[in-house]
Amino acid sequence: MPRSLFGQFVALHAVIAVAAAVILFASATTVLRQTANHFQRDLLRRQAATSTAALATGTPPARVVTVSSGMAVSVVDRDRRVLNSYGAARPEVVAAAPLGTRAQFFHVRAVEGLSVPHKNGWIIVSQDDADPAVVTDDIVRTFLLRFALICLPIAALVPLIGALLARRLTLRMRAVSLIAGQIGPRSLDIRLPRGQLPLEAEPLAEATNAALDRLAAAIQVQTAFAADVAHELRTPLAVVRLRADPVADPAVRAALLSSVDRAARVIDQLLALADLERPIDAHGTEVDLHALAEGVVIDCAPAVFASGRTIAFEPDDAPARRYGYPEALALALRNLVDNATRHTPPGTAIVVRSGPGPRLSVSDDGPAVPEADLSRLTDRLWRGAGANVAGSGIGLSIVDRIARAHGGHLCVSRGPGERGLSFEIVIGASDLVENRS
Repeated sequence: MPRSLFGQFVALHAVIAVAAAVILFASATTVLRQTANHFQRDLLRRQAATSTAALATGTPPARVVTVSSGMAVSVVDRDRRVLNSYGAARPEVVAAAPLGTRAQFFHVRAVEGLSVPHKNGWIIVSQDDADPAVVTDDIVRTFLLRFALICLPIAALVPLIGALLARRLTLRMRAVSLIAGQIGPRSLDIRLPRGQLPLEAEPLAEATNAALDRLAAAIQVQTAFAADVAHELRTPLAVVRLRADPVADPAVRAALLSSVDRAARVIDQLLALADLERPIDAHGTEVDLHALAEGVVIDCAPAVFASGRTIAFEPDDAPARRYGYPEALALALRNLVDNATRHTPPGTAIVVRSGPGPRLSVSDDGPAVPEADLSRLTDRLWRGAGANVAGSGIGLSIVDRIARAHGGHLCVSRGPGERGLSFEIVIGASDLVENRS
């Protein structure tokens, strides 16, 4: 059976239509032949009764017995000798006739006969169905042929009507499925329409809408919680930084400030992720990707140079303006630069590019990364062989989340010459500024 509901419905109707046509034709054939046999046997009985009455009164049978075309009447004795015969001579019928104590019907090829006992022997009445003047059998064959011609289009029409009805049903279900396909983390306000599905499937739509309501409420609580926690942690971190500044031991002070800065970056990322739950169309702003990348490079350059690495900015010649969250995109780019700084040795060259088109990328010429680690770089809390390197393990996963929030994705590949890594944020083309004008 086909896997689709439409295919199963059509196949079922086709099987039912064929079975119904076969059963109907066989039933009509049986009934019609039984009816024809009934009339033919009744004719033989009447002919036999007329012949018996004529013999009983001593009237010459030829005066009262009218033999129609294809019919024959023979009077035989116990030795099957023909005493009287009317109509066509049929010795094979006389020879095959049962000579019993009661009337019996019998067949000899296309001839149907009736043997009736008489005081002087038996009266044998026979009818040749193949005789051109006998129309009963011709009517049966003609009717069955025409009946078959009528059954064929009806049998084809039944699955066709079923297919049309099934098609209408599946189109309605497909329309609801398209609406369901639009539901995502950023469009949880969409609900399945009511009244479009069959009554049997309506409870499924209601249960799905109820589940979406609960999911939206849970996501809203989670987002609000993350934002509240991030805001509440900012003040204690600021206090810790103030308390760390007077520490006399430079090593202890540097460790404290590094931990505070790391926690501050995590808080900034949590706030950025909370902002991503809002639709870009309603809350996004116009972003110049060239200016945004240049600003990130300027901010990160002192720390990169201080670590013994270099950083360069290479913008594309064509303008690149998009709608989105500039703070989130800047955070994603800073995470990529910070990741390249922390996971490459001194002397590594870091290049930040904007364009061509809706793209932001950061690449380096550091050591090659094992092939098995490439697919796991964006996993949250995974740091691979660099587990001893300072970091929370969520930077790249946040970059990937920011890219998907802008309708795009994060591409990770090897750098030029199979050295280092290249991270590219591809922003969805649907967020073009030109498309919104």
